[in-house]
Amino acid sequence: MRGVAMTLLGAVLLAGVVLGVGWVWLTGAMTVSFSDWVAQQRARGWEVEHGLPVRAGWPFAARLTVPGVRVVGWTAAMPRGFVWEAQQVDLTIAPPRMNRLVLAASGQQRIRAGMISVPYTAARLEANVALDGGPPAQGMEFTLEGLRAETREGPLTAAHVQARVAPGSENGEPALILQLDTREVRLPPFPALADVGRDVESASIDALLTGPPPSPLPLTPRERAETFRDNGGRLDLRTVALRWGPLAGELRMVLRLDAALQPEGHGLLTVERPAEMVATLAAIGMIPPRSAMTAGAVLGMVARVPDGGGAPQVEVPVGIIDGTITLASIPLLRLRPIVWPGEPLHLR
Repeated sequence: MRGVAMTLLGAVLLAGVVLGVGWVWLTGAMTVSFSDWVAQQRARGWEVEHGLPVRAGWPFAARLTVPGVRVVGWTAAMPRGFVWEAQQVDLTIAPPRMNRLVLAASGQQRIRAGMISVPYTAARLEANVALDGGPPAQGMEFTLEGLRAETREGPLTAAHVQARVAPGSENGEPALILQLDTREVRLPPFPALADVGRDVESASIDALLTGPPPSPLPLTPRERAETFRDNGGRLDLRTVALRWGPLAGELRMVLRLDAALQPEGHGLLTVERPAEMVATLAAIGMIPPRSAMTAGAVLGMVARVPDGGGAPQVEVPVGIIDGTITLASIPLLRLRPIVWPGEPLHLR
């Protein structure tokens, strides 16, 4: 028995040594990788500030805790720049998903874009990223729970937000999968939303973006849009669902860019209580009253109660043609044209 006990003790000590060496090596590699990432962003012209990283997570996880993170950057989509600040960011690698890096932000945070600055907190805010050698199909996952943000118009809260961006394919062509799911969102008290209400029960998007790969050349936004159009680029909205007060429906649609680089497409829209939906959109000023009256009358006549009961429903064709949204061939709303800058937008 004494020999067995000594053998078990030796095995435990050996396992501890192996775990210790692995933890030291992995946290060291994470520290170097984080330092390299900061250097790369600074070389691109971004500003990255942070406190002294601390190794943590022993014995079952390799974690790098970084206090006082502040990132200032510029992109083609946001040339005026944005700022993100977090009281603390944790980078974690742990079993059983050793090929995934989890980035979690905690404490008081702030995001600023142009003149808009929004402080916020969250019970859980993390991004799950595939490391080199990990399954690329999983892409990047983003989870947000218990959000409370302070906007100029009032508080914004969200119980749950889940997003995923991953590579995919469509008819043999490379594509990008875009998924978003939100639940129990309470908007600020905008006066214009009095007829809809502040509470969004749920909203979700499942889309597939197909088009040419990004060009390494410094193309202008207009040139990028032309390349996207000329190479058959499209956005397949496989499902867009919304439940927000009297607005409840599901959209399936394919969008492209026309000769003028404006969106065009066709699809099907399934709506619950269509007459009420159209009246609400007219009340908040999204569609003209005359168009609302015509659409409401037509949709009200074709709406049917499902066999299992419930609210009246209708499925109608929807389109975007020459900058106008149509519902059952009835013009509803004129879209503002997209202005594509003709000059390259370089990082500062």
